[in-house]
Amino acid sequence: MSFRINETDLDDLDPRDVIARDRLALTPVLESLQRAGFYAYGTLDDQSRWSIAVDDELGRVDVRVGDDGFEIILWVSSPGLYADEESIWKRNSRSRLARMSIPRIAQGFLEPHQSAMWDEVEEGVAVSEHYQLPFNRAADVGQFVRMQLPKLEDVLSGIERQLG
Repeated sequence: MSFRINETDLDDLDPRDVIARDRLALTPVLESLQRAGFYAYGTLDDQSRWSIAVDDELGRVDVRVGDDGFEIILWVSSPGLYADEESIWKRNSRSRLARMSIPRIAQGFLEPHQSAMWDEVEEGVAVSEHYQLPFNRAADVGQFVRMQLPKLEDVLSGIERQLG
């Protein structure tokens, strides 16, 4: 017996049912990412939604079930951008200037699906991209991510160059 869930029924579902549904839908995404050579794993995100996460030397990836397909969020960052600055005052000043400059640089440099910010934890610039792939492209997610992360790294390098 099969049944179809429409949007209005999702509010009536037990959260465990939504998680189970998303786990099932994301299984081919997990396999695709692993075939592409990523360390990928399933986890609950900060909003208790099931997602597939990747932590790689190139960056981070989160994939969730969206309304019309898989939501893919890619992140890259440059940790310790000013770590080689010996003077803490100068390092803090340069970091503050970067925090103020990044929004202006992003406005003229980034596409609508991209964003940039100062990452306080990494103490450097972070850039993200948001994509949505159709559900029938689950097997392609690994190769898509493998192609996009280096491009996003180039965007990050461009912003860093603008910061001087």
